[in-house]
Amino acid sequence: MPSENPTTDRGEEDEMDRQLRQANATVGALPRRLILAVGLVWPGLAAAQAQPWPQRPITLVVPFAPGGPVDNTARLLAEGLRRQLGQPVVVENRPGAGGLVGTRQVVQARPDGHTLLLGSPGPLTIAPAASPDAPDPLRALAPIALIAESPQLLVVPPSSPAANLDAFLALARARPGELNLGSAGIGTTPHLAMELLGRIAGVRFEHVPYRGTGAALPDVMAGKIDAIFGDISAVLPLVEAGQLRALAVTGRERSALAPSILSAAELGYPQLLVRNWQALLAPAGTPEPVLRRAAAAVAAALEETTLRAALARQGSTPGRGGPDQLAAFLREERTTWEPVVRAIGLVLQ
Repeated sequence: MPSENPTTDRGEEDEMDRQLRQANATVGALPRRLILAVGLVWPGLAAAQAQPWPQRPITLVVPFAPGGPVDNTARLLAEGLRRQLGQPVVVENRPGAGGLVGTRQVVQARPDGHTLLLGSPGPLTIAPAASPDAPDPLRALAPIALIAESPQLLVVPPSSPAANLDAFLALARARPGELNLGSAGIGTTPHLAMELLGRIAGVRFEHVPYRGTGAALPDVMAGKIDAIFGDISAVLPLVEAGQLRALAVTGRERSALAPSILSAAELGYPQLLVRNWQALLAPAGTPEPVLRRAAAAVAAALEETTLRAALARQGSTPGRGGPDQLAAFLREERTTWEPVVRAIGLVLQ
């Protein structure tokens, strides 16, 4: 049956055609990648936003072999997060290339908060300064929270003539390049601590790399090398047993584990801020609510008495703050170590 008002119907059709052409023109002006992304994401966007996190078990990637300090902290954290989030947290060890293999795995993971990284200075601050292929943690990853940190101790053999840090540095100035300092290996935190001390004090040491701190300790106890920087958990028992002498703890404050050992800052070297630490990060692009929820879960876990006691036993202090504070911490670490890496020409392959 013909329309009772053909003029009005035709006008409405013309207006609909005009709006459709305008919409098509607008879409046509958008980049193709954006059109595809909108087409893929939009149908499930509301549902995705409504879903709580986490929806399934979380994989916590440790970029080192089992049994080391990062792995030990990861297993403590995994249990704390399980209690806070109500989902299993599975530790996955992916060692290789000084921590870069596991770090890259997380960089490439889906940014939904179900794959996280427990990072440390090697892959997150030293490698980016020493290797052009290393991921930049402030670009390729999203900071969540600092989990724990621990200082280094500078120790010498009991037979050393240096009774304190000033005497040790005076000895180094009197014998330039002759004092041998061991380390856990080239590019490790103890190695760079030695280089940093040399820059601050204007002295030069001979570097003797070992395959880990444990391999170096017998030689420093026997006086075959003159000193070593080591994590407080590794060397403090030997200091307490009289097999090593501690000259300084590398921090702004004394360690609660060793309150009688003076800090580098107290001794006039506040720049000697060297710490091992573990931090939780996610792939870049992880939604902000997920990062904040994860940070809140970390904060709650770190308040648990059992977790704090376990960290204390391995010489660590619980971290503080969330994503913003961890980002600032990583920038401070970069400011400390990039000049040292460049000065010694360190290149990690």
